[in-house]
Amino acid sequence: MFQLYNAHGPIEAIPEETAVTVGVFDGVHRGHHELLRQFSILNSQFSILVVTLTAHPSFVLGRRDSEYWLDDPEEHLRLLFEAGAKYVAVLPFTQEVAKMTACEMARTLYEQLNMRSLLLGYDSRFGSKQNDDFECLPQLATELGFTLQRGEPFLIDGEPISSSRIRESLMSGAVEETASLLGRPYSVSGTVLHGRGVGHILGFPTANISLESTRKMLPKEGVYAVTVRSSEFGVRSFSGMANLGAIPTFDISQPSLEVHLLDFDSDLYGQTVEVQFLHRLRDIVRFDSAEALQHQLQQDLEQIKRWS
Repeated sequence: MFQLYNAHGPIEAIPEETAVTVGVFDGVHRGHHELLRQFSILNSQFSILVVTLTAHPSFVLGRRDSEYWLDDPEEHLRLLFEAGAKYVAVLPFTQEVAKMTACEMARTLYEQLNMRSLLLGYDSRFGSKQNDDFECLPQLATELGFTLQRGEPFLIDGEPISSSRIRESLMSGAVEETASLLGRPYSVSGTVLHGRGVGHILGFPTANISLESTRKMLPKEGVYAVTVRSSEFGVRSFSGMANLGAIPTFDISQPSLEVHLLDFDSDLYGQTVEVQFLHRLRDIVRFDSAEALQHQLQQDLEQIKRWS
C-alpha cells in the first residue's frame, strides 16, 4: 500500500516505532516545517514518519479541474526529509483509498507503519466523508494504544500558511510573498533546449527552458528577476532576467520560459537548470518594434542589476 523511503532511498519496511502525520504536504512550506518541529518535540522517543499522498484529494474526487503542485516528486521527498522526517511513506491516493474511513486508515497506519502517535494538523481531517467516523479516533487510539495529538497553526501576518495561500501569491506574481511563505524562493526546473533565436536577435541571448516534465504551478506571466542554478555551475549561481509567457512583439503566442543570464557565456544546451523567481518586474506587453523591446529589456536589465 505504501512506498517507503528514508533519506537514502527506498526501503522495504519501517524498523522502529513511529510518530505519524498524514497529508498532501504540497510545497513543504514553513507551516509544514513548524508542524514537524512541534511533533518531533512531543515525540522524541519515536521516529517521525510522514505519510504523503500522490494526488490532491480534491482532484481525485472531482472538486478541482487541474492538478498543479508546488513541488516535483523528487523535490517533495527531499524537502520532507529536510523538514525533519526520518521516514516518508508515499500513499497512492485512489478512489479506493478515498473510501477508507478515518479509523480504517489509522488502523492501517498502526499495523503497517508501527505507528504509536498520530498527529493531526490544526485544521485537518482524513478518511471518507461519506463514511465519516473521524470522531471515533480517540476510542480506537485507546483500543490499540497510540496517542492522538493536534498541531498548532503557524501564522504570517495573522493568517495561517497554507498551500492555497501560496498558490494565490503565485497567481498574482507576488513571488517575494511566495518565498516568505515557503521559506525559500519558488523555483522550477527544466532542460535547456534550442529556442527561436529571438534573444540573439535582440542582443540578449537566452536559455529556452522546457517545462514539459514538471508538474509545478507557474507564477503569473511576466518578466522576472531570477537566479539560475545547475549542477554544471557547482555551488555558484547566476543572476538572470526571465520572460515567462508569450512574446507578442514577434507574434509568438506559445508561452515559454526564456532566461538571459548575467555575466555568463557558455553552452547550456541539454543541461537541467533550476530557475528561482525573486522579483516580478512587469507585465509582458507588445512593443511597436524590436528596437523598442530591446530598449525596454535594457532598462529591465539595469533594474535587475540594482535590485540584486
